[in-house]
Amino acid sequence: MSERPTITRVPVPASLADADAADFIASADVFNRAIEHDLGLDHLKWVPSEMLPVWRDETYTVHRAHLARREGTLVGALQISAPREEGATTLEFDLLAVPEARGQGVEEALLTQLRRDAAELGRTSLQTWSIHPLGGEGPTMAAPTGFGAVPLDAQSQFLLDSGFTLRQVARNSSYSLEADPESVRCMLADAQRQAGPDYRLETWTSPTPSEFEDSFAWVVSRMSTDEPRAGMDSAEEVWDAERVRRRDERLRSAGFTISVAGVVHVPSGQIVAYNELAIGADLSRPTSQWGTLVIREHRGHRLGTIVKCANILRWRGLVPTSPFITTFNAEENRPMLDVNGAVGFTPLTIAGAWELRI
Repeated sequence: MSERPTITRVPVPASLADADAADFIASADVFNRAIEHDLGLDHLKWVPSEMLPVWRDETYTVHRAHLARREGTLVGALQISAPREEGATTLEFDLLAVPEARGQGVEEALLTQLRRDAAELGRTSLQTWSIHPLGGEGPTMAAPTGFGAVPLDAQSQFLLDSGFTLRQVARNSSYSLEADPESVRCMLADAQRQAGPDYRLETWTSPTPSEFEDSFAWVVSRMSTDEPRAGMDSAEEVWDAERVRRRDERLRSAGFTISVAGVVHVPSGQIVAYNELAIGADLSRPTSQWGTLVIREHRGHRLGTIVKCANILRWRGLVPTSPFITTFNAEENRPMLDVNGAVGFTPLTIAGAWELRI
C-alpha cells in the first residue's frame, strides 16, 4: 500500500512574488493538471493572480487550501470556501488528485482534512461540483430533479462511496464569439419590443456606477434565493452598496474586465435582471459568464434574452480577442437553456452538484 500522504495548510501570500507563494501557486497547478487531463480542455483554468485578491479579502467568505504530498511529491489539493452569512451551514470545496496518484489514498486523506475544516468552521453541508466530458460511454447516474445525468466514473464513484448525494446536473455550454452576430441582434430587438416600455436596458463595465450600486446589490442578493438549487442547503446572501464596491475592487486588482447588462423596471427603478461577462488579464482566453438572473416576479417578459444578447453584442466590441463564452446552467432551468440554444450556445461539458450533510 502506498504511503499515506502528508497534508499541509497553504498560506495565503501577500503577493505572488513572496517566498511563501509557491504552495498557493502549486494548488492552482494541481487543479489545472487534473481538469485538463479529464476534459482535454483548459477553459476552466485556475489563475493564481486572479485568485489571490479574492482569497485575501475574507470579509464575506472564508478561504482555505491544503496540499497533499507523498515523499515530497505533490499529489493532490483541496480548496475550501465558506460564506460568512449569519446561520450559514455550507462549505463549498474542490478536491482533486493529480492523474498519476489517483486511487492511492490521496482523495481519502484530503476528505479527512475537509471534515476537520468543516468541524472547525461549524459547517454541516459539504458541497462540490464534479466536471465530466461529453460523449462518454458507460453507466450514468440521473439527477433526482429528473433533468440530466452524470457519468458514473471514478470521480462520481468516489463521492458516492464517501456518502455524498447527487443533487443536480448542470450543462456547461459555449458560444463562439466568431459567430455571425446578426441573429443575436434580431433576438435582442424582438425581446425588447415584447418586454415593452416598462423595462429599460442599462450596461456598464465594472466598477458599478454609483447610481446602480444599491439596485445591483439587491438583484445580486436574489441569486441566492432565486437560482435553482435542487434542495441543496444555502444561506440567503445579504448585499449592499459597500459589498458591491468591495467586490468591484477585488476583481479590479485581480485584473478582470467585467461587462454587466441589466434591465431596470422603470416604474420601480429597480434592476430586475442582469448578466455578467468576465475575463482576466489574458484577453485571448475564453470568457466566463458569471451571474445571470431574472428575478421571479419579472419572469415571462424576455428579460433573460435581453441581458444575454445585449451583453454578447457589447462584449464583441469590448474584448474582440476572446474566442468564446462559457457558462453553466442547471438542467432543470429549461427557460434559460432555451434562451442559450436560441442564441447559439452548444454543450461543452457536464457538471454534477454533490452534497454531504453531516
